[in-house]
Amino acid sequence: MPLGDRVFRSRRQQLAYEKSLSGRYQKLLNKNPFLYFGLPFCSLVVLGYYWLSGFTAVRYEQHDKRVQELREEDIIKVKTNKRPVDLKEEYYRLQGLADDDYEIKRYPRQKGESENVW
Repeated sequence: MPLGDRVFRSRRQQLAYEKSLSGRYQKLLNKNPFLYFGLPFCSLVVLGYYWLSGFTAVRYEQHDKRVQELREEDIIKVKTNKRPVDLKEEYYRLQGLADDDYEIKRYPRQKGESENVW
């Protein structure tokens, strides 16, 4: 420990410091650092974990409310409202070929622009 970090106290000030709460704690801390610093710190971390677990539980409960299981009535509705699937119809629908309300038009070229015909 460098000399600049140490606090100079007279004999009377040192005795007063040793009788104060911080002086007694410092003396105990120097004798057994884990018992007076490490153990309280670890216990604080563990207690904080358990205290904050309530907040995370609320988060997951809200998520579970959004994603909930289907009731039997809902399953029956889903099964009865099925439409028959035709593979060709689905193919054309996905390709966009079933839409007849559009017409392909060529984009007009400007003068001197290449026609890009191979």
